[in-house]
Amino acid sequence: MKVLIFLSLLALAWAQENNCHCAMFISTGFAELIVHRLPPTTVADCDIESNGPCAAFCIAEWEYIFANGGLHFVNQVTGDTIGQESCQVLDKDYGMTNLQATKVHNNYQVCEGPWIWDGEISRGNLCCVDGNFPGSCAGK
Repeated sequence: MKVLIFLSLLALAWAQENNCHCAMFISTGFAELIVHRLPPTTVADCDIESNGPCAAFCIAEWEYIFANGGLHFVNQVTGDTIGQESCQVLDKDYGMTNLQATKVHNNYQVCEGPWIWDGEISRGNLCCVDGNFPGSCAGK
């Protein structure tokens, strides 16, 4: 029985990964809301003090997107832009169909710990009109 318990715990420990998550957020008057998740990766450990590789990974993902269109970057799987996907998330997850021009910022999370801002802020704004990203937030 002890061997079975030990093997179960070993399998559980092996199955757990040290995840690094990246997500785009907006700040509202009442909360920080995730509008888009970037691909995750794994890190060597869950020590919050040694989270440099996770931050660097998330910044690199952010910079790639913003060097290639930013909120107009097209997700090759869905065919939607990051802006459109963000408006859909705001509608579906938070019931927000309209959003005035708002900066987007990038955060990372190590091993299900707290979300930490990595210093990245969008050059353009996200806005939503009736659940859709109009492409330009000028005058919105």
